[in-house]
Amino acid sequence: MSAFDILKQVIADQQAQQAREAEEPVVDKAQTTLPLNEPAEPTYQGAEVLPIDPAALDLKSDYSQTKELYQDSNYPQLLKEFKEQAAINGSPIFMGIGGHSGRGKTGIAMDAFMHYRKDNEMMWCYDFDFGANDCKQAHYPGADNIIRIWNPWVTQPNDRTAFDYPKTHQRVMDLCRFAIEYAKKQKEPGFNGQVLKALLITAVDQFDNVCINNMKIYDLEMDAKDAIEAAASKLNKEIGWNWSIRKTRFKQLTALCRQLNFLGVDVFWETHIKSGDDEYSHDGWKFVWEKDANNDLTQILWCKDEVVRDEDGKPTGETRYIVEFTKCKTNADLQGQERTFFITKKGQPAEWLGLAELRSRSV
Repeated sequence: MSAFDILKQVIADQQAQQAREAEEPVVDKAQTTLPLNEPAEPTYQGAEVLPIDPAALDLKSDYSQTKELYQDSNYPQLLKEFKEQAAINGSPIFMGIGGHSGRGKTGIAMDAFMHYRKDNEMMWCYDFDFGANDCKQAHYPGADNIIRIWNPWVTQPNDRTAFDYPKTHQRVMDLCRFAIEYAKKQKEPGFNGQVLKALLITAVDQFDNVCINNMKIYDLEMDAKDAIEAAASKLNKEIGWNWSIRKTRFKQLTALCRQLNFLGVDVFWETHIKSGDDEYSHDGWKFVWEKDANNDLTQILWCKDEVVRDEDGKPTGETRYIVEFTKCKTNADLQGQERTFFITKKGQPAEWLGLAELRSRSV
């Protein structure tokens, strides 16, 4: 037999042995004492399969090995971005808070931030209805460097209409881009300023109204000088609104806020509600913002009040303010749950409880 024939025979014998070993089940002797109705834990070559403990993983070590193994790329910018992703700590909070006026919407967000903030962190507020300013002055009068209030409105130089809607929209876009720039800068080595941790936008329904008026004044090319002239134009009466344009303007705010999430900034939207009965309504009410916001937001809270009555159905003078988690993608245990966050009793001081899950950022 030639050397080549001998080599072929050795290879064939090895393949046959491997095939027999693959067919033979691996038995862990420790499992043979289990009752027949209790299946043994799966094993591979006698080793028990254990769950992975994330805390035991050396993620930094794995990441450094990746950098060493892969340096050259036809897409250097994407490779650079990939390597930097391990250091990104984004925020999971993109929360909408809705309810009637005076139901504690702004207070919930501001109170939570003041509980979870670190010494050097601040909240910015784009204050469309000046509710953030009222809340800060009433409850945190000494927090001027912690809670920064921005007025998003641009007024008209004449008395015909109060606000310049195109310039107001542009100011909101500029404010958001400035926040993104600031959030990027604070991640750079050597940054020693205050850290932007949260953004609160009050009365998002008024921003939606800004988008609608811009659509009428500017986007439909009605040649109107302001909202009054646009509303009275023949074109507006004949074709009405262009929902796509309004939606595009509103979604610009959504996109910029998502960028802030990516940079580690918590984002809160506060809005009012109105009666409605469609797929986006809740118990006969719906939030006043562009309807896609219901899909884009990560958490949605609905604030409502409940008058406490005695056995005869008469009011006791106590009112409980309740928040319902109508949407919570980040914590399934909270979905549909209710929490009492504020109690008032006639003739007694009010009792503010706050929202524990938001104070601890466990939503």
